Amino acid sequence: MKATAAPQWRHGWLVLGVALMAAVAAFALLPAARHLDAMALALPQGDKLLHVLAFAMLMGWWGNLYHRPRQRLAAAAACLLFGLLIECAQWPHDPEDASVWDWAADALGLALGALLLRTSLGDMLTRAERWLGLAQARS
Repeated sequence: MKATAAPQWRHGWLVLGVALMAAVAAFALLPAARHLDAMALALPQGDKLLHVLAFAMLMGWWGNLYHRPRQRLAAAAACLLFGLLIECAQWPHDPEDASVWDWAADALGLALGALLLRTSLGDMLTRAERWLGLAQARS
């Protein structure tokens, strides 16, 4: 895989990444978001599929901001801890929602996201900057 340039609009992408994490937490914890869970539950293991997709997206996002292997490993560890905190936060309200299998699905999603970073998705934010006209010429 060729080395990709880090996005230039870094602070903006960081803020959006935190907003993505807040959205994931809201979907996991807020009762109003249960309709999405109900739709997913119509599929076999649909809840786990949501976990895999959400955490693959998070890994893809943070992996686009942090390109070095140690940085990506730290991002994955932080996301895994985030998933554990969500499961712990669910426990007092509905112990049946908190599950080690949900956390395992989070880890699987992180692995999927890490694999996808090895494709052209690994520089998605840099390409988005060019497409949006945010990238400045490097000297």
